[in-house]
Amino acid sequence: MKNFFYLLLFLFTNSAFAQQQNCNCSQALASLIAKVEKEYPGFTEKTKDTLTYNNLKVNLKKETETINDENCLPILQKYVAYFKDRHIWLLPRQQPQNTITDVNTKSEIFKIDIKKFKKDILNSTDELEGIWKNDAYEIGIKRIKPNEYVGFIISADPKYWKPKEIKFRLFGDRTFEYVMQDHSQQKGTFTIDAQGLLYFKEILTELVKQIPNATLSAEDITNKVSELNGFYCKRLTNKTTIIKLSNFSYPFVATIENLIEKNRNVLQNSENLIIDLRGNGGGTTDAFQKLLPYILTNPIRSVGTEYLSTPSFINGLKKYNASLTDKEKHKEEIADNERKIKSLEANPGKYVNFSGNLIETNTITLEAKSPKQIVFLADNKVASSGEALLFIAKQSKKVKIMGTPTSGVLDYANAYFFDDFACTNYRLLMPTYRSLRLPNYPIDNIGIQPDIFIDKTVEDWEKFAVEYLEHGEM
Repeated sequence: MKNFFYLLLFLFTNSAFAQQQNCNCSQALASLIAKVEKEYPGFTEKTKDTLTYNNLKVNLKKETETINDENCLPILQKYVAYFKDRHIWLLPRQQPQNTITDVNTKSEIFKIDIKKFKKDILNSTDELEGIWKNDAYEIGIKRIKPNEYVGFIISADPKYWKPKEIKFRLFGDRTFEYVMQDHSQQKGTFTIDAQGLLYFKEILTELVKQIPNATLSAEDITNKVSELNGFYCKRLTNKTTIIKLSNFSYPFVATIENLIEKNRNVLQNSENLIIDLRGNGGGTTDAFQKLLPYILTNPIRSVGTEYLSTPSFINGLKKYNASLTDKEKHKEEIADNERKIKSLEANPGKYVNFSGNLIETNTITLEAKSPKQIVFLADNKVASSGEALLFIAKQSKKVKIMGTPTSGVLDYANAYFFDDFACTNYRLLMPTYRSLRLPNYPIDNIGIQPDIFIDKTVEDWEKFAVEYLEHGEM
């Protein structure tokens, strides 16, 4: 973790569930209140109106006395919502499923002769009918009605699937019903392109057509899937290039790094660059490190953070260290975490600034050639590490932020799942630090303000940005 940036980290730890319980609604509320009051870094700041806060607790406790436990979640979420911090979530815990040994118990079988299907499909001109593959599945797709197709298993992991089981259904309105590996059902929308890439948007899954008319190379597939996920780089004009970064979650770090490296020449030789962050709700600051040499003009000056020392946070760091199997590779990270653990253990219930500094200055090696003007497009869905990038970018002399105020989710961050939460039927996500910008410069529920506001009369933000960059017009 980079100390000079903000990071939203989801740490999944294995807790001693034997010491916990499935709570009824009253117990769950009491446990939630106790945990938040003791371990939420923003608690003191956000409960200055003690009368309102105490009235909330009283009213919610009364509600728990008259409600069925299965309807408890909205009450617990009312409590969490009071803090107006989208780094606090309470979720129902899905009980781990047993290994599936009899995959026929809940599976629907599609009556088809696979050998005959493979032969007949060679003559099909239907864009969906055929044999499709990804790393996990070989799927046959057969039209069964004018507006309905069935996707059935040809081959897959035999622990979970057998041939002819129905994997999904596709409908004429471009919606799908998809059976996941645990045999739960997901619904959503799909797209298909002329080269044979079938993409299930909501579950981030793709299939590539093999028969008939396979046309995509491995590189084509990677590029198309990246673009469908909201990651691409392309020239808009001779002077201006756009790079779209829709998500900074860990699974997309390699995608972003590869995108930047592949387009290194384009980025170096573009006079103007638009970085489209719209809809980027954050993830990890690791995701944008490779972009910084192209956008900065000077060292980064960052306000520090301080962590609340709690048993949960300490145990989380210890378990994370234990989870790193390659100790040699991660020895510096492990040593740094051990140093942090000692500081936290020496200051129980107090705030700890690991660096000891209010301000940190860091120098990034800049690219020899980079765009002269840069515009970030940001909207009210940009949050967390997306906002962290904007804080950094605003320090560059060649950057303007264009759009609307961002979401405002960065005063309290570095969120962990607290798996020592007393109720096994719920999971609690909560921040572990507060920014030293506070109380003088809060952004939660305020957002980072744009340099140039884009009002609702502007329909094409990209065109608006190009006009500004190339002609100085808005």
